[in-house]
Amino acid sequence: MIKFRFIAIILFLTVPILAQSQDNAYQKGDKLLNLGTSLGYYGYGYFGNKSGFTLPVNASFEYGITDQVSVGPYVGYARWSYEYNVGAGNTKYSWSFLAVGARGTFHYTELLNELTGGDINEQKIDLYVSILMGLEFRSYKDDSGYNYYNNDTVLKLGPNAGVRYLLSKHIGVYAEGGRGSFGWLNFGFSAKF
Repeated sequence: MIKFRFIAIILFLTVPILAQSQDNAYQKGDKLLNLGTSLGYYGYGYFGNKSGFTLPVNASFEYGITDQVSVGPYVGYARWSYEYNVGAGNTKYSWSFLAVGARGTFHYTELLNELTGGDINEQKIDLYVSILMGLEFRSYKDDSGYNYYNNDTVLKLGPNAGVRYLLSKHIGVYAEGGRGSFGWLNFGFSAKF
């Protein structure tokens, strides 16, 4: 985790230096690195009290293949642990999740402006919709010796809608609603290079 944070900090510091000047918030040839977290994950932990968790983290990379379409991979990780009382002592169990897959994104800020005569700032704002498809690897561990659930892998497919706001030419923030790598609300930082 420390290595991941260190790499992320280095990327955010060097991307503006290495990046080329571009006019719009998104256009063909752009490379976008998104690092964020998720909220609103559907429920595990059917009994007991939550005793620990790792805030869901996710990363995605997008490459602009046209002025409207980008594609790339995503990855996410989360962990929850619970504790409950059984007889003479406490028992703990936990879930770990790893999500990997691909996403295709349609960027429509410029098109929306053209169709509606709108005046959305295309240099700062990137409106988009994405489709994610991937696998979620679920791992269950119980220290009682009874494994109530099997580890499994689930195919995930889902849409989301998002907005990216550039704080500078190369650094921005984003928010997405819909089925992200884990939750129903994803948000974080973007680097554009």
